[in-house]
Amino acid sequence: MSDDPLKSLWQAQEVTPVHFSPEELDKKSRSLRWRVGARNALEYLACALVIAGFCNYLREFPQPLLRLGSALVIVGTLYVAWQIHRRAASLPASPGLPGLDYHRQQLERQRDALRSVWAWYVGPLVPGMVVFRWGVETQLDASAPFARGLYANLAIAGVLLIVVLINLYTARKLQRQIDQLSSVSQ
Repeated sequence: MSDDPLKSLWQAQEVTPVHFSPEELDKKSRSLRWRVGARNALEYLACALVIAGFCNYLREFPQPLLRLGSALVIVGTLYVAWQIHRRAASLPASPGLPGLDYHRQQLERQRDALRSVWAWYVGPLVPGMVVFRWGVETQLDASAPFARGLYANLAIAGVLLIVVLINLYTARKLQRQIDQLSSVSQ
C-alpha cells in the first residue's frame, strides 16, 4: 500500500460504473459522427482554400523558390486531405458489432488520428512552407505583401505548434471518454 494517505483513500473509493442505454449510446455515436463530419468538411474547405491560394502564387510569382514552395504546399495539402479521409473519417457500423464497441472504436480512431497530427497534418506542409518562406526572405523585394524576418517565421511555427497542442489536448479528452466506456457494462 502507498505511504500517501490521500492516495490510499482515493484508491480505496468505490467506483460506480456508468451505464448507457442503447438509445443513449446511439445518440452519442450519431453526435460523434456529426461532429467528425462537420470538422472534416471544414478541413476539406481549408485544404481547398490553401490549394487555391498557392495555385495563385504559382501563377503570380516567377521566382523559383516561391514556385517550388507553392508546389510543395499544394502537394502537402493534397496529402493532408487524403489523410483526413483515411485516418479521421467516421466509419460505418459493422454488422454484429455492439453499439458500445462501435462507439469505443470510433473514439479510438479519432484519438489516434489526433495524437499523430504532427506527422500526417503538420509535417507534410512544413517543407513547402520552409521553401516558400525562404523565397519570401531572399527573392522578393521589401515592398512585397508578405511579412518578413524572424518574427514572421516564429509566428508561423507558433501556429503549427498550437495546432499540434490543441489536437493532443483533444486526444486526451477522447481518451477520458474511452476510459469511461471501459468501465461500462451493458
